[in-house]
Amino acid sequence: MKTFSDLTSYNKYLNLAEPLHPLMDSRVCKQAIPNFPKTSDEIQVNLFKISLKKNFSGDINYGNDKYYTENGLMLFSEPGQVVSWDSLTFWDGYAFVFHPDLIKQNPIAAKINQYKYFSYEINDALFMTAEEEETITWLFTKIHMELLENKAKANINLILSLINVVLSYADVFYERQFKDKATKTVSVASKVKSLLQNHYSDFSKPVISIPTVSTIAADLNLSSNYLTDLMRAETGKSTSHYIQQFIIEQAEILMHQTDLNISDVAYRLGFSNVPYFSRFFKKIKGISPTEVRNQRIV
Repeated sequence: MKTFSDLTSYNKYLNLAEPLHPLMDSRVCKQAIPNFPKTSDEIQVNLFKISLKKNFSGDINYGNDKYYTENGLMLFSEPGQVVSWDSLTFWDGYAFVFHPDLIKQNPIAAKINQYKYFSYEINDALFMTAEEEETITWLFTKIHMELLENKAKANINLILSLINVVLSYADVFYERQFKDKATKTVSVASKVKSLLQNHYSDFSKPVISIPTVSTIAADLNLSSNYLTDLMRAETGKSTSHYIQQFIIEQAEILMHQTDLNISDVAYRLGFSNVPYFSRFFKKIKGISPTEVRNQRIV
């Protein structure tokens, strides 16, 4: 797998001109995308990227749902992302790509790790309203013009200040999206609960493994971080907390309603290590499985 850790080699792979600045580049999508290779095997890109996709309409796959939008969307990626494509979709808008060294001496370096949407997946895009798109377009245009006009002499502090505003707005817009999604679609907590119920639908035999945030997120076609943010917005609790509570409930049902010993309960729930199950249970409930079993009313 090819790896790109600098803008020059990455641009060359995409059939683009030299970056406007050694540590950052701004592209107009409708000008850049036609130059891209039509297909690409997996490549790893060790750069940050913030994209504004706009001026399109159509059905967009988003998680397990489809959305129709005529407004723009934003995508974020962090160093280490692996991408590939079989065909290209053409968009208008901007893409701002920068090397991690660009922000090392700027306060934004400490803040960027707090923006969890950099680890979201393609299906977790930020869908903007018309007003939000207008705001972000203005900011991207300012960034692009500063780079285009001054190139290597561009004012880094000015550009990073504008990027900071973009990220701050994105944070606010995502919160709006979480709330919109919770009110307009089936509850994400309901979807998670349904998956957990299916996972533990038959206690006549052990399940293969315990469900995790990553496996639940994959079933919903969402990234783990995005799923957890949706769950927090809807329930005030993390996905892992929700899963743990569900497993504990199943364990209590088995211990109160069957004669299975603690080891069998652990195996039926997908735990391959009984001591781990006991520690897990006690951490959540505050008492051991054996103590719960002894409380059973005969």
